[in-house]
Formats: sequence, C-alpha cells, structure tokens
Amino acid sequence: MITSLRSPQIGRVRELLDTHSPKRREELGEYIIEGLRGVETALALRESSVIELFATADVIDRFRDRDATLVSDDVMKKMSGTVTPQGALAVLSLAKQELSGLLEKRRIVFLSEINDPGNLGTVIRNSHAFGFDAVVVSTGSVDPFSGKVVRASVGSIVVPAIYNGFTVHQILESLNPSHTLLALDMHGSEGTDFKGIEKLVLMLGSEAHGLPKEVSSNPEIRKISIAMPGGAESLNVATAASIAMYEISRS
Repeated sequence: MITSLRSPQIGRVRELLDTHSPKRREELGEYIIEGLRGVETALALRESSVIELFATADVIDRFRDRDATLVSDDVMKKMSGTVTPQGALAVLSLAKQELSGLLEKRRIVFLSEINDPGNLGTVIRNSHAFGFDAVVVSTGSVDPFSGKVVRASVGSIVVPAIYNGFTVHQILESLNPSHTLLALDMHGSEGTDFKGIEKLVLMLGSEAHGLPKEVSSNPEIRKISIAMPGGAESLNVATAASIAMYEISRS
C-alpha cells in the first residue's frame, strides 16, 4: 500500500495530469483516466492500454484480478485532478496516430480550434455513442488527453482513435476524395439525408472562430445546418456535433 505523499508515483501522475503541451505528452507517451466509470470503461474496452492502476481501499475490490496498487485516501487526493476523487485512477499508454491511418476510418469528426475541454470531451464521448471511429483535433486546440477532457469523455477517450495536432489543410489533402466532406455551417442546407455515403468527415469549428476559410469557402465541401425553430442564435459545438452525429448514425 502506498501511503507516502512523497511517492514517485504521485509525481509521475501529476505531471501527466498537469501537462498541456502535446509535444511533452508525446514524449511521455501516457495519459491518465480518473473515476470509477472512466477506469472501468478503459479496462473493459482497452485493457491492453492500461499500464498501471491505482485504487483506494473502499473500491479496490471492484478491480480484483486487475493487479491494482492500493493507495491511501491522502495519496489518491494528491494524485487526482479533482477535489473529491472517486478512488480509482489509471495510467494508459498513448497511441501515436499517423495521418495515413485515417483513410481506413469510416466516420470521422474534425474539430477546428476547440479550446473548451468540456466541449471536446463531450464530442469524444458522443463520437463513441454514435459510432464515429476517429476524432481529429486541429492544431490550436486543447490537448485531448488533458485531465479535464478525459474526465468529460467519461472513459470514451479509449474508443475512437484520437488524432491530435493536424491542420485542416492536411485533412483536406489526405481525405478528399476518399471521404465525403460535411461541414456544419449556419448557412448550410438543412437536409439530413446521408444515405449512400460510405465514408465521411464531419467538420466543425469553435463558436469563437467558426470554420476555417479553407472549409467555408470550399465548394467541394457540403455545408449542412441544424434547424432551430425556437430562434436561438447558435448551439455550442458539443451540442451541434451531437445532433449531427445522431442524424448521420441513423443513415
């Protein structure tokens, strides 16, 4: 049982939680999942990615036969990025994704300059829910493996392949014409017929910056919009992405 607040495991976990540099994250090659649901999801779906598992006495029986390391409540609090940790934390290996791997993906979400970790984590979670197999996060976005994003994904971070730090130019160059390109745009068509589309990329911009000009001015990219009969000016990116992915998943 780890009880020392000077344990080297604490420093290792805190660095993984606190780093916001994609380059440093790549060097470390690991990230953290916290919370019972998140850890249990990771073990159920990507057990081979779990390098180390820590649990407190009140929950360790839930990880029987998982080789969990028992830690005191104080150590878990020191490790955790939350005020009230749930007693479970896992270190996972970070898969390095090459751009060429996107060609085999059927349904992809591309997010341009998304800086809110809650929104990004929710999009990742909903990508899992609606059967999208890859999420591409552009340069200039929040780190998708940061603690806040991972917590917002509630463990779904382990399901879709996460491609981090690519430009819209790279995506357009790599996936056109192999994939149908769809962009959410308030001036786009409200049509929701996606039948017959074998491979697609759903492209979204942030509320602050919108879609890149390379997308909004490209006639080869189909612009779609969401009807809002209530008259609201806009939806946040996580809500808009969820609606669009749901409609696509029905096709």
